[in-house]
Amino acid sequence: MAADSIKLPFKRLIFRPLDGQLALFYIPGNMKRIKFFSIGTQGLADQGDVDRVILVNWLCAITASAILTIGGLICYYFNWKPSLVIAFSLEFLLNASVMVFNYFKRYRVAAMVLYYLQCVSIVYYSILLGRLLRLDIVLILLFAVVYLIFKEKKLRQWGAFIAFVDFVIIELLYYKNPFQVPIHLTYTFTYWIQLLVIFVITGIIILVSMPYVRSNDTNEELKRANRLIRIFVAQITHELRTPLDSIHHVSQLLRKEVKKDPSLAKIETLVEIGWTVSSTARNIVNNVLDLAEIEAGKTPVTVKEAFRVRPFFEKILEVHRIITERAKMNLELTFDPKMPAILFGDPLNINQVLTNLLSNAIKYGAENSPIEITVAAQENFWEVKVANHGNGIPPSRIKEVFDLFVTSRTGHVQGSGLGLYIVKTKVELMGGLVRVQSQPQGLTVFSIVLPLQEGKPRDLPSGAGTDLDTDDLEKIKVLVAEDDKLTSFLLSRFLEDIGCLFTIVDNGRELLDIAEKKCQDECPDIIMLDCHMPVLNGVETIRLLKQNPALRHVPIIIATGDIYSQKLDEMLSAGANTYIKKPIDHNALKKAILLHMKKLPQN
Repeated sequence: MAADSIKLPFKRLIFRPLDGQLALFYIPGNMKRIKFFSIGTQGLADQGDVDRVILVNWLCAITASAILTIGGLICYYFNWKPSLVIAFSLEFLLNASVMVFNYFKRYRVAAMVLYYLQCVSIVYYSILLGRLLRLDIVLILLFAVVYLIFKEKKLRQWGAFIAFVDFVIIELLYYKNPFQVPIHLTYTFTYWIQLLVIFVITGIIILVSMPYVRSNDTNEELKRANRLIRIFVAQITHELRTPLDSIHHVSQLLRKEVKKDPSLAKIETLVEIGWTVSSTARNIVNNVLDLAEIEAGKTPVTVKEAFRVRPFFEKILEVHRIITERAKMNLELTFDPKMPAILFGDPLNINQVLTNLLSNAIKYGAENSPIEITVAAQENFWEVKVANHGNGIPPSRIKEVFDLFVTSRTGHVQGSGLGLYIVKTKVELMGGLVRVQSQPQGLTVFSIVLPLQEGKPRDLPSGAGTDLDTDDLEKIKVLVAEDDKLTSFLLSRFLEDIGCLFTIVDNGRELLDIAEKKCQDECPDIIMLDCHMPVLNGVETIRLLKQNPALRHVPIIIATGDIYSQKLDEMLSAGANTYIKKPIDHNALKKAILLHMKKLPQN
């Protein structure tokens, strides 16, 4: 996969998977602008490979210059001694072959020739010239180069081992060298030769050390950028959540009005589309929030509760039917006769997994083709298959479709690359596995397999699996703390429509004051509040409510978008009875109120 370049407040930072880790490379801009040093990089998609080729070409050029200047002077002052002339000439030709190998895209051979040629040359010249060149300093260069020009772990290990062998040999030669050529050079000439050698080696060390130096220099900037990205994601999801909550409220209220008033049948399709789109937007926000939690190292919450299987799946498919009708597709739901009517599982996570798979199937399915959902049971597990007909997934990409940010972008069909990653994470969290089979221009099937634990009607929470189309909340007194004015207005419309007597305040302090006053006459039946409120937050409000003998029995429902946050755990520990996820689903809120008012029929 090609590298992703991220524009941040520093230069050319390239992030890409390398040997299972996050790699950071820095190649100076002026190096990349010289086309001569880009020989062999045409057609390379991975920026890390491009950087390695450019670095090898630069090292080749600098080494060639050093051979011509230093080698030429040494040969001249040694009267063109054959053992030196042949060695320097051969080294120059082999060194020049490095760029030829790169040109013909033999990158590994080019890097090996460059590296091992220097290893052999260091030993050879140390044998002949001894302390004149002091080539032991080059060993620092070898250890630095090996990790930059080789990508494979084994090549790096072998390179480091050969450099260590060179070090041992050179030290032995400095101690005792029977092969050294007699040196009769002036002190001035020896000084300048050693100065040239040190100058060239220092230049190369600076060149190859640049990625390490830049990496160290930008470490704090990377941390700062990472913090800014996290803050940005948190802020944008928080800012999106409030208007999205309002849109979802409106779409649900409109949907209900359309069903009650036949004269509004003309706009029913538009209302259904609005409701479907808002539901899809909720799923996108949920994916982003889940990803943020996973990246932060937090384990998403899982629960195990009984639910009715068929109504559960039919309700999920209802959200997608409008989209499939517009896309000229059909949703086909098939149940295995052996499938239990009631299962234990995590309805919230299963809902999100199936929603992501359905969205994926609709997005990449062909027009006028069915999307088939099959639910089947085996001895110890149950399986959900989501199949669609379309272009299929290329065999080369099957293994990576569940990786983060992997998406097929073809024409108008685009994706964020989050959905399948979330699917895999959620399914594994529930103790299951996910797999995919795909045929080019044919059928693509995603399967999730989960542990099977059959439930009984007595295991169901009150009202599970029922669709509350009737309003049975007449005269129930609800006290709400919600600081967003628009959300308060829409929530009041919903509570009014279902017959509740309600009071809505802005914060926890006002809620406490109103609750205490109402208890002098008749306490509220239900208290509903948000996690984040001004003046007095959710946790403190709940603790104070539970300290009041007149209020401690009143059920408390939390409305929050932070279902994996520590704040939610604190509120539940403080005494809240349950929570509903923002954006608020009216049916879920109705069920929660009825459940705690004991008005749902028992199974």
